[in-house]
Amino acid sequence: MSLRMFAVALALVTSLALAACGSDEDTSSSSVPSAESAEESATPAQARAEIGEVRAALDSALASLREGDAKAAENAVSEGYLQHFEKVEGPLEKVDRELNEGLEDGIREELRDTIRNGGSVEQVTKMTSEIKADLDNAEQKLR
Repeated sequence: MSLRMFAVALALVTSLALAACGSDEDTSSSSVPSAESAEESATPAQARAEIGEVRAALDSALASLREGDAKAAENAVSEGYLQHFEKVEGPLEKVDRELNEGLEDGIREELRDTIRNGGSVEQVTKMTSEIKADLDNAEQKLR
């Protein structure tokens, strides 16, 4: 084994050993909240603000689709769901579980699948309007 290969192997083993050792700190008291805890700890007011961001993501998706960019449209829906609707789920679940599940499925699965499978602008516009009506309902329930 050459000296260079030995040095690389030693560095790798050392890194793995240090990673395996972990930390003496209690990770449950980390100052960085997990996505799940952020979702659960959102207040109704924060959830209402996030609903506005979800609407903006849906508008962006429609604009991209009208320009012929289905991939950008799908990405906008995904980002809207992951970055914003996830923060709505906890508070909405507490007041209307069925509405929460309908929105979750509608955004995360049905809308994205329709875009991914070549759905027309008209189809996506109709779905988006229905989702926005449900978001309006969710916003009212979170007051």
